Amino acid sequence: MTARPPCNVQRGFSLIEIMVGIVIGMIAVLVIYQVFAAAEGIKRNTTSVGDAQQNGLLSSFMLGIELANGSNGVADAMAQLGNCTAGTNAANSLRPIPILISDGGGDTTPDTFVVNYSVAQRRVTAAPVVAQGGTSYTVQQSPLGFANNDLIIAIPSSTGDCAASRVTSVTGAPSFTCPATDQSGCVTLSVAATVPAAYVLNMGPTTGGVVQRVQYDVNAGVLRSTVLWNTDGQAVAQPPNPIASNIVNMKLLYGVDNGAGGITWTPATGQWLDANVLAANNSTVGKIRAVRIGIIVRGEQWDKTAGDVPWQLFDGAVQLNGTFPAAGGNYRYRTYETTIPLRNSLFNPVS
Repeated sequence: MTARPPCNVQRGFSLIEIMVGIVIGMIAVLVIYQVFAAAEGIKRNTTSVGDAQQNGLLSSFMLGIELANGSNGVADAMAQLGNCTAGTNAANSLRPIPILISDGGGDTTPDTFVVNYSVAQRRVTAAPVVAQGGTSYTVQQSPLGFANNDLIIAIPSSTGDCAASRVTSVTGAPSFTCPATDQSGCVTLSVAATVPAAYVLNMGPTTGGVVQRVQYDVNAGVLRSTVLWNTDGQAVAQPPNPIASNIVNMKLLYGVDNGAGGITWTPATGQWLDANVLAANNSTVGKIRAVRIGIIVRGEQWDKTAGDVPWQLFDGAVQLNGTFPAAGGNYRYRTYETTIPLRNSLFNPVS
């Protein structure tokens, strides 16, 4: 009899083994996906917090410097500038107001503020005018206090309209001329035989991007600065300049002298409404000793797991609160608060 050859041994995976492998693979993919999602969330949150912190620190630093400059080179001429008539806004007012805050109208609406200062390096006090002819002023002091393209403010001897202009030439004598093409020109002053009868204040050069009257606001989440004067000192606002993004709120408080050796934090409402401050006398303006600013910055990365975010600015009697709703997701937020003393203001009120 012929023997049958042995059957070949079958090789491969059974159906059960394949199903077990698929299940193990699916579990591994699920674990990897969960780890990746968690890592991505941590990365997103870290990046968002870093962006918010960077924008917040930059904004706080720049605004702190600007607010600290308030009334620089203007406070020494406070008595003379107090003769200027009150304007309707910060751009057309030449009164010695270091900081003018415009209230946004609510806790969640950003405020706007304007900083007024001089960048003069030659002279920071008002120069008495001894004579005027046409577009020329003769001052009592040396002409070295003025240079071409310096922005000046002409101040009459009594209450009236002050005006800004620009120096176009300086002669050997203590005098200079203003542009005849400028509508304000060298404003006619009441120059009497008794000196001083009128004054001219040097606000510094207008060349090289130097500015003296700047507005800061928040528009569509962007912190902006706007120069309110042109090179002739006229109220012609320049295009806004963006500073930082994702700024969702900016609020300010006046630090007002309370007469008892301290200050009271006061919002720009009531007596300290912007229109009232523009019309206030020097004694009232001189009570502004400090400014407190708070900003809220939002991160750039959206976080679908974040819920409602409550926020608070300031404390004590003036406390601002609100909540950022989740609305299906939210962002990371940071708040920054800074107190800036007005080191250039006159601490002794001037009547």
